Order: sequence, then C-alpha cells, then structure tokens
Amino acid sequence: MDFSVKSFEVGPVAANCYILKDNDSNEGMVIDPGGNPDKILSAIKEMGVEVKLIALTHGHFDHIGGLGKVKNALNVPVAIHEADGEMLTDAKKNLSAFVGAPGEMEAADVLLKDGDNISFGGCSLKVIHTPGHTQGGVCFYGGGALFSGDTLFAGSVGRTDFPGSSTEDILDSIRNRLAKVSDSTKVFPGHGPASTMGIERETNPFF
Repeated sequence: MDFSVKSFEVGPVAANCYILKDNDSNEGMVIDPGGNPDKILSAIKEMGVEVKLIALTHGHFDHIGGLGKVKNALNVPVAIHEADGEMLTDAKKNLSAFVGAPGEMEAADVLLKDGDNISFGGCSLKVIHTPGHTQGGVCFYGGGALFSGDTLFAGSVGRTDFPGSSTEDILDSIRNRLAKVSDSTKVFPGHGPASTMGIERETNPFF
C-alpha cells in the first residue's frame, strides 16, 4: 500500500471515516466525514496531512454529517458520484430529514463516474460504481485497498430498504462489479471492522 490509512467511527450510527496519507508526501484525502468534524480535523492536523480532496462513497446523512465544517476548514473540493449528487442538497434524499436533524450541504465540486480516478500525491484510487445501497454508491480501489462504503461489509452488505435502494443491484455490484478486485485486497467498509476480499468471497453469504 502506497498510503497510510487512519480510520475511526464518527456520527450517530458509527460510520467509518478514513484519512489517507501518501507515504512519500504529506498529501492525502478524507473519505466519508460523517460526523464529529472537530475529531476529523484534529486527526488531520496530528497526521500532518495536506488534504487535497474529500471523497464520498454515497450521500446518506451518516456519511456526510461532518462534511460542511470539514470542507470549510480545509477549503478542498468534494467528490461524489453523479447519481448521488442531489443527496447533498436535499435533506429528504440524504435521509437526515427523517432522523430529527435535517441537514443540507453545498453541492459537490466533482461529480464522479465509473472508471474515474482520484489522486493525492503519487497515489491513485479508481472509482467503481456499485449501486444498490444508493443509486450512486461507489467503492474506491487502489494500493491494495478497497473503500467499500455501504456496498460491502465484513460478512454482510448494505441495507436496500431505503428510497433508491435495490437488492438486485447491490448483489450485482458485489458479485460482478467487484469481480476484478483481488482476494488479497483489504476491505475498508462504511461500518464495522475491516476484512479482505478473499475472506468475503469465501464467507460472506451474499456472495
């Protein structure tokens, strides 16, 4: 892995936020700042990361809850898949309106598509569009790591009982769209512990 990964739980439903740092430079990125923005910013300062981008695996409130303050503090672009773009600016679509804390963010600076690459320092991650949990759910793949959002968990997959969700799509995503991800790849999910792709292929009942 060409980059270091710091992970910690944030927000009301313990979503995983990830800070990545290129091992050969101070450049990095943040994935899913779902809450506790002060905690995220303190970690960035402690690690000495020059954040270049905030990337979102999807647009649900528990993955974007700390976005506004983190973006304002860092003054960096925010990227999300084009199919989830409206979730940032609509409290009903990002589900925050239904949990008693409606939140709307500024529109994303970058709308991602399948096959795009996002980079920091000398590192690059490929965007794999994995609809199912949301229509614009993505995984970020590179450097021996897969940041799987709420598409794939250790032993499970993301919920498909939300508006725009699809059980058929999420099963297609993990079985087919992630087919080229090697077994040795470490999986960093949106909730819960890390795993590897090999373990998930062998033991995850949704495969």
